[in-house]
Amino acid sequence: MKKILLTGLILLTVSSCGYSIAGFNNSIPVKYYINVVNNNTIDTYIGDIIQLEAERFFLSYNELSSYKQASYFMDINIDNLKYINPILSATDEASSTNISYDITIIVTDVEGKEIYSYNTSVSKSFTITQSVSTALQNKDQALKDSLQDIFTTFRINISPRVYKKS
Repeated sequence: MKKILLTGLILLTVSSCGYSIAGFNNSIPVKYYINVVNNNTIDTYIGDIIQLEAERFFLSYNELSSYKQASYFMDINIDNLKYINPILSATDEASSTNISYDITIIVTDVEGKEIYSYNTSVSKSFTITQSVSTALQNKDQALKDSLQDIFTTFRINISPRVYKKS
């Protein structure tokens, strides 16, 4: 019993002195700066949506920073935007369609060396209504939802490369 109490006391003392015990939240924080969003499509405002959603996503994990404080720089490229496969109603009116695009995220370190590149193709459906504003909101929401999935997968895949143990 004395050994258990002594071990607990030592662990408490060591952890309170600023030392971290292996496996307990000892990763060095990663900070990204979104360097550029290259929108290589005809839909000009999609680049703005991607920039905003990327900032929101990485800010929610406290991984967004200014240029000077960044540990990594991120370039995001969007290509091949298409609206495909409209689903027609009995009156030949489109009721839904798919937004499809390719996205590439390239991460470099502070010295400009590429450390990771993530490329994926996405297709997401959205509803078309008679209200143009509602149809545009549905399209924007489909884009935002797909971006959340992309950034989550990206973050999971890059973590072993950028999170270093202290």
